[in-house]
Amino acid sequence: MKILVINAGSSSLKFQLIDAKKKFDTLYRGIADGIGKKSCFFRAAAGKKNIFQKKVFKNHEQALKEALKILLSEKIIESLGEIKAIGHRVVHGGEIYMEAIRIDPKVKKTIKDLFHLAPLHNPPNLEGITACKKLLPNVPNIAVFDTAFHQTIPEKAYHYPIPGYLYRKYKIRRYGFHGTSHKYVSGETYKLLKKKKGKIITCHLGNGSSLSAIINGKCVDTSMGFTPLEGVPMGTRSGSIDPSIPLFLMEKENLSADEASELLNKKSGILGVSQISSDVRDILKKAKLKNKKAIFTLELLAYKIAMQIGAFAASMDGTDAITFTAGIGQNAWYIRRDICKYLSYLGVKLDAAKNKMNKEKIHKTGSKVKVFVIKTNEGLQIAKETLKVLRKA
Repeated sequence: MKILVINAGSSSLKFQLIDAKKKFDTLYRGIADGIGKKSCFFRAAAGKKNIFQKKVFKNHEQALKEALKILLSEKIIESLGEIKAIGHRVVHGGEIYMEAIRIDPKVKKTIKDLFHLAPLHNPPNLEGITACKKLLPNVPNIAVFDTAFHQTIPEKAYHYPIPGYLYRKYKIRRYGFHGTSHKYVSGETYKLLKKKKGKIITCHLGNGSSLSAIINGKCVDTSMGFTPLEGVPMGTRSGSIDPSIPLFLMEKENLSADEASELLNKKSGILGVSQISSDVRDILKKAKLKNKKAIFTLELLAYKIAMQIGAFAASMDGTDAITFTAGIGQNAWYIRRDICKYLSYLGVKLDAAKNKMNKEKIHKTGSKVKVFVIKTNEGLQIAKETLKVLRKA
């Protein structure tokens, strides 16, 4: 069975065709980036062939049409009838969806009703769904929600200490994001631990970063909150700060709510502290040249992440494993090294050589807490959950 995985962003469309056999092989993947803009490109890998085109797409439907066209022209499939299901990444499912679900008019309406909670993500997610229903009308569409994995978080963890009527009226609570990545990586972590139960902390560290505390496969807490702004510092997001700071700045700098949001979401984090870049690779280059801001940025980032790991370890009364994933988590060995320096009290013993080589297992023999580096695969997780929904039907 072949499953098409779609991740529709505000100006992009990522796609992946997965053969849902035992190994879930990826047959075709790519991206259309710059949708609705003059500078747009299409890139795909079909078998051993790499395809790159500068092409203008007015909308997600045109981008999907090109993806399907190449899928056929490169003979990855003989006909579109071979696609038996489409799995969609949908960022926000609110409190309604705890698992993947087949998309019908009611589900589409709910995704639209949640636009106010994810204004940058749910609208293009819905555009991707609409495009698929138009171009592949007879293929079932499945929604896999980023927030779903975190719906097992207990009330004491998701409820903010604000007046209860505000939660009830506006559904202001911790939702958490990157759920598909955390679910995939935690599953792979249990495989490496060779057990189905245990306490683990997954660290999805990239331009957007979040950590999750997981017990026996269920998420019990996560660092992102009502929005993806909460938690550890990120590429351009501040992460958690004193909530009075934006109010203070709005008064002193005469900022509007939109300007304050822009400051905290797009001008803070790694970029804001370093005043160099939002990319830790650029920061590292400067740090090697003894740039004080660069050195401090890396120190602050590691410290804040270690603090969050410590908080989750405390909330679970210990942890069996810590897993790093995503761009920074998988590749920035120096960040992992500096984080783990704070965690010796947990029994973490890092193998410096393995860590520097980005090995899968980077802890020393005898380390009480195991430390892993696992490449995330959200497309694969979406395909697995799509297949699960189909088998239930």
